[in-house]
Amino acid sequence: MNTEKGLRQKQLCDRLGFNYKLVALTAKQMGLSTHAYLQQETGWILKNELYYPPDTQFPQ
Repeated sequence: MNTEKGLRQKQLCDRLGFNYKLVALTAKQMGLSTHAYLQQETGWILKNELYYPPDTQFPQ
């Protein structure tokens, strides 16, 4: 299991070099929430308001 701590939405944007305001605007234009847009664009997994890398496995 990947034990890396999850990131908040703004932290994920900062880490990936995304402009948070542009992410919000683009998501809105596409009719998506910022959560759905970031998951679609990055593959990062949203769980309990935190994002985790795509290869993260969560305990059952």
